[in-house]
Order: sequence, then structure tokens, then C-alpha cells
Amino acid sequence: MRFLHSSDWHLGQKFLSNDRQAEHRLALDWILETIESQKIDALILAGDIFDIGSPPNYAREMYYEFLAKLKSTCCRHAIIIGGNHDSPAMLQASREILQFLNIYVVGAIDTGLENCVIELKTPAGELEAVVGAIPFLRDRDLREATSGESSLDRIEQIKLGIRKVYQDIALLLK
Repeated sequence: MRFLHSSDWHLGQKFLSNDRQAEHRLALDWILETIESQKIDALILAGDIFDIGSPPNYAREMYYEFLAKLKSTCCRHAIIIGGNHDSPAMLQASREILQFLNIYVVGAIDTGLENCVIELKTPAGELEAVVGAIPFLRDRDLREATSGESSLDRIEQIKLGIRKVYQDIALLLK
């Protein structure tokens, strides 16, 4: 199985007062061409698909247009993982529909860690790969704030929270 990993598209981003729409379109076309030329089976898009939580409509259109074009390639699976610039709710809004197309979306862990474990199967239903898709971990995902905690206590709790998430995902992958 051949994977292509991509990230940090930042669709909708402006550079000074200039949008990067033409540049992004060229990059997305290049990714589609690479998928075909390299015979990629699965695309992992790991974070910062959009530049802001509420991207402009043209950026959303580019995203969905890319996913529609992706389905006409040899790529059988796509995994989209939320980053710190992405809105988990916006990404996950189309999750159930996209899953029918073997496009899996993990915008945040608040829907349950089991949703971060993606099983990729052949058209015959045989397991090909298992992916632990861990999105950007926000403070609220990792700990509960306590009154009077110091900055060092907060940092330590975040570290422990990150470690626990990865340990729990590792257990689910076994």
C-alpha cells in the first residue's frame, strides 16, 4: 500500500493583501497528478487544511472540489486530520457523508478516541492498514483547569495529557 502524506495547505490564506487561490489550485492539481503518477492508495492530510476556522467560501469549494477529483484517481482512501488552524466542527460537519467515499475525517478527539483509529480495507473488505489519526490536541482535550495552578503545573498537565492520548491510541491500535 502506498501512502502520500500532506499537510499545511492553509486554503483561504492571504499573503499581505493578496489571496493565494491560484497558487493553492496549482498545488492541489500537482497533488492529484502525483497521486496518479505514483499510484498512491491512501492520502493522509495532516492538519491545517484551512488557514482559519471559518474559511472563505472559495477555500471550502477548493477543498470539496479536490475531494471530488480525488475519487476519480487511483487513491482509494483519504484521511483528513484537523490542525490548530482548522475548526473541528467545520471539518466534521461532512464526516458521515465523506466516510461513504472512504474519506475519513478526524477534526478533534472529543468524539472519542476510537474515531481516531481508521481501518483501511480493500474493496473485498480485507484489512490493509490501520492508521492512528490524532488531530491537534487542544488544552481542553488534555486536562481540566484547576484554580490556583501555576504555569509549570499547567505545562506538566498538558504533557501528561498528550502522553495519555498517545498511550490510549496505541492500546486501541493493538
